[in-house]
Amino acid sequence: MNLAKLKFITQNFIFNSEVLNINTINSGLINETYIVEYLYDGKKSQFILQSLSNIFDSHEIVNSNHKLITEHMNKKLNEGFWSFDLNRWEVPNLIRCQSNNRFFFPYDSNNWRAMIYIDRTFSQDYIEDESMAYQTGIGLAKFHLTCSDFDCSKLKNSINNFHNTKYYMDQYISSIKDSNFSKSDNNNIRVQYLVDSLYKHIGFVDNLLKDLGKKSIHYNVIHGDPKLNNFLFDVQGKYVVSLIDLDTVSSGYLLTDIADCIRSISNLAGEDPIHKENVYFDINSCKYFLKGYFSIIDVQMDDNFKFLPEFIYLIIFELTIRFLTDFLKSNTYFKIKYETHNLFKAEIQYRLLSSFLMQLSNFSKDLKEMGISSDSPFVSDVQKFV
Repeated sequence: MNLAKLKFITQNFIFNSEVLNINTINSGLINETYIVEYLYDGKKSQFILQSLSNIFDSHEIVNSNHKLITEHMNKKLNEGFWSFDLNRWEVPNLIRCQSNNRFFFPYDSNNWRAMIYIDRTFSQDYIEDESMAYQTGIGLAKFHLTCSDFDCSKLKNSINNFHNTKYYMDQYISSIKDSNFSKSDNNNIRVQYLVDSLYKHIGFVDNLLKDLGKKSIHYNVIHGDPKLNNFLFDVQGKYVVSLIDLDTVSSGYLLTDIADCIRSISNLAGEDPIHKENVYFDINSCKYFLKGYFSIIDVQMDDNFKFLPEFIYLIIFELTIRFLTDFLKSNTYFKIKYETHNLFKAEIQYRLLSSFLMQLSNFSKDLKEMGISSDSPFVSDVQKFV
């Protein structure tokens, strides 16, 4: 962390400010993020300073989408949309750069931006208890419901092919063909095990994607990356105050968001545990999350909720091959702490996938109790892989 550089960037967002402290936030996989504490006009304040990753096709699109969604949410809040709810709900607004009147500041081959700091909150890498799972469900549902009347066509893709499982699968297959891991060292043995394990899923996923493509599943505004540490919880009440990191907001399937959030919270060991042996899919957390979500959104509102098992399967599979592909391509997408970090994360996701499939029958029963039932052969067909 170059303090002199960060102080200079800060003073372009807030003139005549004195930087008191800068702390790194390490939870993100893509952007570099900091909390800046500064003194302005005799008053201490904080804001979020962030360097946007080069994975985005356009930083202007990222900030434009962010601004459109936050303006919509602010308008709904000002109109009293959640006035019946005593719990606060806050929007992660961008701060305009004072030196160029834009929402980013180009410096040192990077684009920097600032966002308000939402105080009296905390984020979490893993679910503590059933109540936190329930509150996470409420938080995602509040985001979806607040954005439900936004015109999706106004949003542009900030990352091409984001959540396009077929695209990721093609990239994965290509990376395997281009790689040579036939040697007997430990890393290559680990890669070979994953490749062999995933092989039986490839054709099944391809057919499943074709079947889902024939369904009438309509688009909505989705967050795109609703993992647990993107939810801010109130320090005292431990309810969700905000859903942050709106860089991937787009039009898509609500089921993609719901499934990705379930993928995150149902791994009680966290996204990056010390020991992969501790990883399993916790159905109980998933169940309480869904109870929270459907306390806000009517389960009967959309017949597509019956495809939730398919989407959970696909999102865990998708992230498994994305991590493995990035490892095989020399770690060019996700931030890593060591050379085999993405390989380790791929192993984590595959363990989560296997655990989910082993419990799929019980999960289907839980869904039926909530009023979600399906005549799809998916549950029986996919369990042939267990």
